[in-house]
Amino acid sequence: MRKMVLALGAVGLGLAAAGSLWLTSKGQEPYTPSTIEGAYVHLAFEDTLETIGSARVAPQARDGDAVFAPGPTGYAYHAQGDGGHLEITTSDLAVLSEKVEISFDLKAEDWTNPYKKGAPIKTLAVVSGKSGDRIRHIVFNLSNGNEPVLSVALQDKTGAKDKLKSSPGVVTMDWHHVRLVVDQTSETSELFLDGELVAKSEIVPSVVSDGVDRVRIGTWHRQNQAFRGLIDNFVIRDAAAGVS
Repeated sequence: MRKMVLALGAVGLGLAAAGSLWLTSKGQEPYTPSTIEGAYVHLAFEDTLETIGSARVAPQARDGDAVFAPGPTGYAYHAQGDGGHLEITTSDLAVLSEKVEISFDLKAEDWTNPYKKGAPIKTLAVVSGKSGDRIRHIVFNLSNGNEPVLSVALQDKTGAKDKLKSSPGVVTMDWHHVRLVVDQTSETSELFLDGELVAKSEIVPSVVSDGVDRVRIGTWHRQNQAFRGLIDNFVIRDAAAGVS
């Protein structure tokens, strides 16, 4: 693992402009990520951090500040399971396109949360935004147990909720690719795991319809539902801009 160096750079972006959001790892030749067409946010965990808003990394108590480990490409973010997380906040992503994709690579570790009243789930990532006078979220979770279930909790602007779920046990300790596609035109949300459609909903989350201003990776707000494992290549993109 490598000590993280956080470098901030100012980037002027419009509401629908593409921008890259990367983290720096010192100590080895960096992997250079490909440019992703239509990307609003691209967390490749390589090279430099060019930010459309503020970014912070909460302290990683379990392993100090060693928050990198080898990923499927270059380095990946290593969530420590202690409540530490990566968070990006911005007001520049006010409106997304009609068809949006949120995707990332995932590798869970075989680990039991030691914190009091451990939750039945661990939160991988949360994408949040204001809708009216409420903050609403898209929450990616992985259940605990021998046959973990990947799930995504959705909530639309009216407060209606739904949850997309995989079958038990399809998420192993290997690398997996998670992809959520939200289409406002057809009013559908689809969850894919390793390229296969696993669940579908007619809920269009307000984070897509009304806008996103915060991304958190590694947990939500409780130590007892923190994730321990690796996340890489986190992308929010205009799904109509090109082939994923």
